[in-house]
Amino acid sequence: MTQRAFSPEDQLAFAKLSGDYNPLHMDPVLARRLLFGGQVVHGLHALLWGLDHYLKAQAQPLELRTVKANFQAGIGLGQTVDCRYNKQDEHQVEIELKIDRKPAAWIQIALNAVRQHPADNLPATPQKPQKCRERSLEETLAASGSVSLYFDKECAAGLFPHLTRTLPPVQLAALLATTRLVGMECPGLHSVYSGLDLTFVSDPGGAPKLNYHIAAGNQRLALVLIDVDAPGMKGQIKSFFRPKPREQAAFTEVCRKVESGEFSAQRALIIGGSRGLGEVTAKILAAGGAEVIITYYHGQQDAQRVVEEIVSHGAGADCIPLNVLGPLQEPLRSVANLSKPLYLYYFASPFIFGAARGRFSSQRFSTFSEYYVTGFLRTVEALAAAPAGLQKIFYPSSTAIEQVPLDMGEYAAAKIAGEILCDFLQKANPGLTIHKPRLPRIATDQTASLLPADNQDPLGVLLSNLRYLRQI
Repeated sequence: MTQRAFSPEDQLAFAKLSGDYNPLHMDPVLARRLLFGGQVVHGLHALLWGLDHYLKAQAQPLELRTVKANFQAGIGLGQTVDCRYNKQDEHQVEIELKIDRKPAAWIQIALNAVRQHPADNLPATPQKPQKCRERSLEETLAASGSVSLYFDKECAAGLFPHLTRTLPPVQLAALLATTRLVGMECPGLHSVYSGLDLTFVSDPGGAPKLNYHIAAGNQRLALVLIDVDAPGMKGQIKSFFRPKPREQAAFTEVCRKVESGEFSAQRALIIGGSRGLGEVTAKILAAGGAEVIITYYHGQQDAQRVVEEIVSHGAGADCIPLNVLGPLQEPLRSVANLSKPLYLYYFASPFIFGAARGRFSSQRFSTFSEYYVTGFLRTVEALAAAPAGLQKIFYPSSTAIEQVPLDMGEYAAAKIAGEILCDFLQKANPGLTIHKPRLPRIATDQTASLLPADNQDPLGVLLSNLRYLRQI
């Protein structure tokens, strides 16, 4: 077994080699709003790393015969990946990649020994990244075309020295072109590379291109099967059409449902108000006349977009940077000078999905607890000295506490610990009121999935709860 964690530098080097600059892999701010809640390693990068390490002791030249893989879970930057090998015969190996004992990829590779590799005249990798193509699912299902093969031997040798030494460049170039096809061309921007089944032959004739056409698709599952062929290679790629970042209700729509002035007696601090439930809460409260301050950690542009939308319609809003796990006194100093009673709305959260089903991870529980217990407590304590006083708190809990899904045990446990902390804070501070509703699954970036899911509209759910907090 071998282990490693992929760094941002590793990510950039592979993007330069492959040409796949999809924001799911390369944009840390946008990626937090996508399917895995953050940047993930290219599936093909993980595959080639596993094979490269396997060939470390290989001396003679080889060529690929077949490559099969299923990419089962996203590998986040900085996560430790375990790689295990099951050698089925002299030139066939099965590779398993796991994160915290959860399957991340299954790979099967067959090779042949050869005397030498044929000469290649592949062009070098372009210096400038190509533009990531944005297609609709309907456009994707009708697509066909080709992408060029290219290969930077020096860059490849830096990332995969044993592959570069033992395998033909044209085979590596064809493999690298598959991730560029999925991530940049088809489906392009809204894509997830899910698997491949490729066969290679020894006589790589033809133009240096990877040709593709859609073999089949399923609109309900957003599944796309792509037939591909290149010099000496043919097969099929499996991809999904990834959900776009969730757009919440516009401020004008919110205003139609909120009574004028119904929240005007409060100044609202919304922790994590740049998107999702925090964004909708900010719009509801501002539409009802509250003075709104939203905080953001990474999403400055998202926060500014929400503020500008609110202010452009004559309501009041501002935003400040804040990390609930970092220093709080200085960032919250301006919040303490209040003319109205302070209400706290707490939406700080890490990505909530991705756990191994049926296994409880103490590390994941600790991460959730840092946000839902420690971070929440520190925020309340930092606001306790506000002149007008911290009067009411909205602490969203979850129905996962009652349902206890087998892949959300750590999340549910941390949330119930947060509920107990709320009860403790109210007992210790008789003038403090905390509303901690167990919210259902709501349509946000957090609950985006490849498969259809029953997500409730956040506007209706939140509006009823914010009105309840105002009245109690």
